Amino acid sequence: MADHFTFAVIGHNEERTLANAIRQAFDARRSGDDVWFVDSSSTDGSARVADSLGVPVVSGPLGKGRAMAVAMDRCREGYVCFVDADLEASQVNIPGSLREATEASGADMVVGAFHEEKRRLAVTPSLYQPLVGALFPERLDDLSVPLSGFRTVRVGLPIRPLPPGYGAETHLNIEVPTAGGRVANCELGLFKGNLRDYANIPPIGRDVAAAILDLAHEHGRLALPRRPAWDAWVDDVAEILRTQPPVGAADSVYVTELLAAAARPLPPAV
Repeated sequence: MADHFTFAVIGHNEERTLANAIRQAFDARRSGDDVWFVDSSSTDGSARVADSLGVPVVSGPLGKGRAMAVAMDRCREGYVCFVDADLEASQVNIPGSLREATEASGADMVVGAFHEEKRRLAVTPSLYQPLVGALFPERLDDLSVPLSGFRTVRVGLPIRPLPPGYGAETHLNIEVPTAGGRVANCELGLFKGNLRDYANIPPIGRDVAAAILDLAHEHGRLALPRRPAWDAWVDDVAEILRTQPPVGAADSVYVTELLAAAARPLPPAV
């Protein structure tokens, strides 16, 4: 018997692109599956768009992790497939490809890896990779798992509650394999989303780092008295993230400074 899938489109003020994500979820669903729009406290017409397409609107608090947690808490069986609502265009049907990869692999979590023209990688090499590699070295082979909002997660995995913000994907990347779950990637090809002129990169970086450090403390990898030194290390990287050039601007100096900050020695953990 095929697993039940709940396609949870997650968004905050994504009125312009929400219909694209919902239509892809409709195309991916099968008999008995659910499609929801989990509205993370939008103040635009997102809920009206979802309602006009016949999609139940599930109200969620502000914060990506909080909205994702609402979806996970409401699901009782099968998988929840998270779909970011800022989907402008894609090479493939994203939720459909994730579903196929999940069924083919039987993995507990399948993460979509996509390529986006003009997108500058910043958080992954400067914060995610150094911190995970230092505090969860057994996850070194998992560092290829992207920080993607497009993913399926098996319902009922024994993982800790999601953090409130942008650190939710980081949390899942660490928690699912740590809990014994099997993780697989799914190549999605080209994707176009709302870059927002990179305005969300500094808070994403902060949330990603906090998610790693919080889990490291909870798993006994980071002693609480050592936390301020790690936070200070993150502060230095985050300060450079804050100076990022606009989309399409020359960025060689910025990238050099960012990677140099990320290469600094990390403090003792215990």
